[in-house]
Amino acid sequence: MKFRSQILASAIGLTIGLSGLAGAAHAAETVVDQMGLKFVPNTVTINAGDTIRFTNSDPFTHDVTVVSPDGSTSDKGLQHHGKENAVVFAKPGTYSIICKMHPNMKATVIVK
Repeated sequence: MKFRSQILASAIGLTIGLSGLAGAAHAAETVVDQMGLKFVPNTVTINAGDTIRFTNSDPFTHDVTVVSPDGSTSDKGLQHHGKENAVVFAKPGTYSIICKMHPNMKATVIVK
């Protein structure tokens, strides 16, 4: 009986300790696939500090260019089939994502 009480007390302590972490902010990662000459999904809402991992599933090369809310651009370079490119969005706002190689390939990232 004493052994069960110790296990129960440890489990309760662990649960209480973990519940305190629930409110802690953690950066999240979202995957956006480059597939069929589209960004899938083409609209994503994330929190400031989160990362989007762009994954190229198409058999040809793509580019990831981020257009910030102020109009400045950041080209993340070429991505060949099967490659990934991670982008951290630090500031709130609405960002446009384009593939310069395929100008009709666009996405929107809303950062809260």
